[in-house]
Amino acid sequence: MELNGALSGHPSPGRARIPSRRRLLPLVAIGILALGFALHCGGEKQSTELDGIIFIVGDGMGLSMISQASLESAEPLALESMPIVGLQKTYSTSGSITDSAAAITAMLTGHKTRNKWIGVDESGQRRKTLFEIAQERNWSTAIISTSSVTHATPAGALVHSKDRHNDADIARQLSLNPPDILIGGGRDYFFQVRPLSADQTGTNNPDSDESPGPEGSEGYDATPSETRKTDVSTFLDFLSGSHTVQLSYQDFMSQDCDDLCVDGKPADRFIGLLAQDHLPPVDPNHKLNYKKDDANPNPRRELETLDASLSDWMRGLLDNPPPEPGNRKNYLKTASLRSLRTLLARQRPFLMLIEGSQIDWGGHANRADYAIRELVDLDETLEALLRETEGRNVLIVVTADHETGGHAIVDGRPGSLQKSEFITHKHTAEMVPVFARGPGAESFTGVYENTDIFHKLLAVMNATPAFSH
Repeated sequence: MELNGALSGHPSPGRARIPSRRRLLPLVAIGILALGFALHCGGEKQSTELDGIIFIVGDGMGLSMISQASLESAEPLALESMPIVGLQKTYSTSGSITDSAAAITAMLTGHKTRNKWIGVDESGQRRKTLFEIAQERNWSTAIISTSSVTHATPAGALVHSKDRHNDADIARQLSLNPPDILIGGGRDYFFQVRPLSADQTGTNNPDSDESPGPEGSEGYDATPSETRKTDVSTFLDFLSGSHTVQLSYQDFMSQDCDDLCVDGKPADRFIGLLAQDHLPPVDPNHKLNYKKDDANPNPRRELETLDASLSDWMRGLLDNPPPEPGNRKNYLKTASLRSLRTLLARQRPFLMLIEGSQIDWGGHANRADYAIRELVDLDETLEALLRETEGRNVLIVVTADHETGGHAIVDGRPGSLQKSEFITHKHTAEMVPVFARGPGAESFTGVYENTDIFHKLLAVMNATPAFSH
């Protein structure tokens, strides 16, 4: 059994390694944990091998926000039932204040980096993510978000870029190397025209306009390099060849299936791009006002002006796009549960990322009601997942990438609405909590760097044999 990087006490850059009893204790603890997990996996295969890992990120979710949600709730939060709790340090190499891009990179690659960078370290070198490692081992993978799937946190699973705001390039990379399941918003970014030659599919140089794709990716089949005015293919067309693609939020929510399906037919690999850009808030009274860079290209609008012949399916999408959802009630729980059941049915280990994106946006707006409602939505999703995984060997880890707003409760009584205030519209440097349940959960106690989350999750993955076709 290999436990690479299992020790939680990684020194900061420039800090000397000083052997001590304090540094040896985490290694001993994880060694005992790994031995216990190995013994646990020695019994009947169907009931003892690791089923998978669910990694849940509440974007901007600080401890004070969790406290407000708990105080206002009539019942304990699902988060409060998690048996293991720790704290992670969130700073990036840009300074004490991280952004989501640097934070998800640290948690999924084990390397701190600069703000706005995804999947590359401080020097700009591409670093392999846990999801790419999972793919190499033939694990199933899933990404679910309440924002566009091109947003920093969901993108951090498989993308390598020096510009978190380049949605079109992030969509390109996700199309070249998609997870088995991808659900969220961001449909417009996948309307871009598929490159007509292999040398247009990216480069390994992060300084170039085309950000590097995942290590070992092959790109598309070679086609004539000259641009033609007919038979233009988009990334949506390309994805429909390997996945079941659903683009209507209403159709997705109305499907009468326990797992992922379209028109009653099970979907083993599924792409759900359910809004043009971000999905709406849970509560329609919380107006979505997330700022976007107007200079960022919109591939759908560009495609509409292109002198080209499109497939009937693509032309129909441009002429009659699916209606935009008005709210997001029960979406995250529904998407997460259906995805989990589909992953379990594949009968191989899985790695799933679930993001509650808009807690952060409520914090930026200094709207506690918005942030707390989004947090409760994430907690309701966690509660459903805890019930669904009862009796299964699934590690569930819940954390945040950073805190947003400097939120604090200043008055109130338990069981009633709390009075809270914010000190900023930006992120803060405070540590954020980590909650865990399942195989390997014990390693998430204590105080550690956000990069250690990568090593702790990898230790659990390393204790699970690779799946062979």
